[in-house]
Amino acid sequence: MPFTIKDMIYGGVAPIIVACMLLLTLRRLLPRDLGERYSVSMATLAGFLVGYGLLSLAPWSPTAHWHWLPYALMAAAVVGAVVRAEGVRFFERLLMYLFVAIAAGWFLVPTWKDLVPSQTVHLILFVVYLVALVSLLEPLAERSTGPLLPLVLWITITAAAVVLALSGSLRFAQVALAGAGALFGVMLVTCFKRETGRETGRVTGAAFVFSMMAVGSLLIGCVHSFSEVPLASYLLVPAAPLALWSCEIGPLSRLTGVKRYFVAFSLPVTLLGSAVLLAVVAEMNSLE
Repeated sequence: MPFTIKDMIYGGVAPIIVACMLLLTLRRLLPRDLGERYSVSMATLAGFLVGYGLLSLAPWSPTAHWHWLPYALMAAAVVGAVVRAEGVRFFERLLMYLFVAIAAGWFLVPTWKDLVPSQTVHLILFVVYLVALVSLLEPLAERSTGPLLPLVLWITITAAAVVLALSGSLRFAQVALAGAGALFGVMLVTCFKRETGRETGRVTGAAFVFSMMAVGSLLIGCVHSFSEVPLASYLLVPAAPLALWSCEIGPLSRLTGVKRYFVAFSLPVTLLGSAVLLAVVAEMNSLE
């Protein structure tokens, strides 16, 4: 059995509980503005760190490039919330996203001489993809309420864990699963409303920590891959939540009720299913 009961409790149940409790606590204790910007990002980060630490996935003092992922997530969680403050312009947000993405990529991309493509190419692609993803996902989070977007984010990280497992590393899959546990806890909280009636489904400020988690973990898995998982699988998974834009703008935005939710949910799930299927087919072909 690839995952033991202990792995499931430490990497799944514990992050869920921590994310749920912290999100509910922060939304109750913090002023409305701070609560909306910080609560989801901090809950997601805390849940991930608990799972990462309990599973002892890596030393807290980094000795390898991928050991920097928790610190990249810390920076993304804080910056992602800060730049959503009132009065911060898009250009300023973009500069902060770029700064953190470049710093994270500098530590996360390995310095191997035989890395193909080169470290510089990996770094540029990482930064461009990450900044583009968070720049498109954060406005979507501003418009979305209820559990749909948190549900899609959770499924996305879960799909990332599947792709990472197929790439040949259960350890990296556990890294993603710790994040999936935290996002599942966030999703559970979005099923409820506060006493004031205001929905808690907004994940404002959390787009950056999610994007860093998805892109960072898949980058690590890609460069360490021991299988024939295609590059398309690594690229499709993080971008899947952006398919929800199709129900915010354009002809599909006129859909209402159950039809709207069905279409909105089916589009990113189709992309994720395609990414996983490509990975499965590639793995099966390599075994023949």
